[in-house]
Amino acid sequence: MKKLVIKTALFTLGVLFVVAIAVFGILSIAAPATMMRFTDSIGLVGISGDYAWQEYENTGDLDYLVRSFLIAAERKEDSKAVERFKALYGDEKGFGEYCASQKAPDDPDVPDYDFRGYLCGQAACAGYRLAETQEEREDVVRFAVAETPSSFPEGNPVAVLAAEAAKSTDSEFCRLLLGRIREREYEQNRDYISIVKILEVVANE
Repeated sequence: MKKLVIKTALFTLGVLFVVAIAVFGILSIAAPATMMRFTDSIGLVGISGDYAWQEYENTGDLDYLVRSFLIAAERKEDSKAVERFKALYGDEKGFGEYCASQKAPDDPDVPDYDFRGYLCGQAACAGYRLAETQEEREDVVRFAVAETPSSFPEGNPVAVLAAEAAKSTDSEFCRLLLGRIREREYEQNRDYISIVKILEVVANE
């Protein structure tokens, strides 16, 4: 009798496990947004980003694309980040309108920021970490410089990329970036002067 109870319990657990896997698989295909929220709530942030990407592919909603990109970039999953940013940046009109619609948090302790600059800064860093050839490194620099306004605002792509390269003590890249910065007529404000000084220190190491 005891063996029968154990066998029945094991069989029931097995059935429940198979059903759970089936439900999980069905939701993954049919409702990636639901799975995105669920995996995020239990700390599976990377998987949550993958579900956000899947939901974007299903719906074309840029909110999910941006979420998937930022999660990949912040986790330094650079191949995913670059792929997803290409999809975002390639939709020039949609990208511009989306970025323009984003506002800084209504918090006096949080400075205003340019959302396009923020995204491009994250993309530049992912591209930099992924770059293997000199041409690819130069492409990253050109992109960051092109996306940084002449006013050199706080948190711009050049500044973010410079911080990433300096943190890696990449003297060759810092020299390259410094040269391109000096070719542009950026406003020499406090942030510009600070970034140039940092690049000079690392470039001369």
